[in-house]
Amino acid sequence: MHIIVNLQPLLSPLTGIGYYTRELTRELLHHDTLSVQGVTGRKLETLSQEHPLLQATQVAGQPVTERDQWAWQLARRYLRNPLTRKMYRWLCAQRLRYNIEHPEAIYWEPNYVLLPWKGRSVVTVHDLSHQRYPEHHPAERVQFLNRHLASSLFRATRINVVSQFTANELQELHGVAPERIDIVPPAVAERFFQPPTDTADLRRHYQLPPSYLLSVGTLEPRKNLATVLEAFASLPFAQQQKAPLLLAGMQGWGSQTYSEAVQRAFSRGTIRRLGYVATEDLPGLYALAQGFVYVSLYEGFGMPVVEAMAAGTPVLTANTTATTEVAAGAAREVDPLDQDAIRTGLIQLVEDRHDAYIAAGKKRAQQFTWQRSGELLLASMQRAASEPTSA
Repeated sequence: MHIIVNLQPLLSPLTGIGYYTRELTRELLHHDTLSVQGVTGRKLETLSQEHPLLQATQVAGQPVTERDQWAWQLARRYLRNPLTRKMYRWLCAQRLRYNIEHPEAIYWEPNYVLLPWKGRSVVTVHDLSHQRYPEHHPAERVQFLNRHLASSLFRATRINVVSQFTANELQELHGVAPERIDIVPPAVAERFFQPPTDTADLRRHYQLPPSYLLSVGTLEPRKNLATVLEAFASLPFAQQQKAPLLLAGMQGWGSQTYSEAVQRAFSRGTIRRLGYVATEDLPGLYALAQGFVYVSLYEGFGMPVVEAMAAGTPVLTANTTATTEVAAGAAREVDPLDQDAIRTGLIQLVEDRHDAYIAAGKKRAQQFTWQRSGELLLASMQRAASEPTSA
């Protein structure tokens, strides 16, 4: 079987979809019976495990990857522009149209919207938050998905989702027949189960306090951080000092206006931004934390919840959407709209013992492996291969 993967999610600092694309592409490459190509706006090329875009970190002495080149750094700043995005997608489509040597190939689109392609295809939909919470996304993202997602779902041979919750959303909001949907969840890398034992450099680099609460994710409205910060800032100062709240993640979009209490917590250092954290540092940051906070309004999966549980860190998460499905009783769950409930959950993270949650969380996290997810993705592609070609 020949497979083509759209590698665009790997061309910028990796967030959830980028990691998902990279790890599952690497799993496909473990199969000797498969040939795999990757497409970007520049080229269509055969992939191997050694391809620069598939490496967790850049190796000293190797050429820079496409995402490190000045031309891409310049171009990606404008990909939110509808015209620039359209041009980039057109370039990718031309690579498929004029370079494909395998007309029976399966094209995998890991990021919602298929490129023009007349053959069999598998598209991955991670969530439908742009429809449920359009106000929590940049307008251009909502417009793009509203314009193209329905057509992409119609053209796809198979549709992959990351959770049963997202499968239900597709059925409700787009009328997708359940027999067209396959669940292919993300997974936890082994490094999260085996965090480093020597953490002195990590503590020094991030100036970590002896005890802290951690939140990981792109700083954007859907993550509900404003409510979490208000709940944390309402704690007695002694509890804030006992376990400051550290925010790890890139600045997303949207500005936030915080109360005087939250601003005071920032100025005192009981709430602190770490910014984008290197992949190799995340397991240690999770493992050293007193507790992990991820009370998002809407998630298609919620990968940080599983990563924290794998590292042996007790989790406070939302009792709605996919995070309650993913946690499966192995985390403390609260209503993300109830600031008082979040406040109580934060106090429990700071003050209570968590042995039962830690044990349950590790057991739950062990159910999510990239090998298993790769097998599920391949099974979906095999189903697609047996179905008629799209018109």
